[in-house]
Amino acid sequence: MPRLSEEARVLFAAAIGDAEQTALLLEASGAPLAGSYLDDNGRDISVEIGAALSGVGREVSRSMRLLSIGRWTAVVVETDAATIALAPAADDSVVLLASSSTVPLGLVRRVLARSVGLAINWMQGRR
Repeated sequence: MPRLSEEARVLFAAAIGDAEQTALLLEASGAPLAGSYLDDNGRDISVEIGAALSGVGREVSRSMRLLSIGRWTAVVVETDAATIALAPAADDSVVLLASSSTVPLGLVRRVLARSVGLAINWMQGRR
């Protein structure tokens, strides 16, 4: 897996600010396109996270279609340890936002929306 450019790695920094959050832009296959996901030791585990989420966007779209409830805009999962939010971006890619459980849900959704906008604009600029 080639290393991300600095521009790609810090794509979501402005949206995240000082909040305890991290964001990734993942291809439909799960390959990281932008952002970073650091573990407790400071190691970037974006590739591992992407592999675990490979195809999640397609599965959510499929589920929405089977349930006849329209297009998906976001999936948010709250746990004791973290809040994980996913949203579709361009070309079947997905934005993942992982937040500390102390970050208010409204802020998570706002940062997710901003991150999707950044991802879409960045991807359009790459074409």
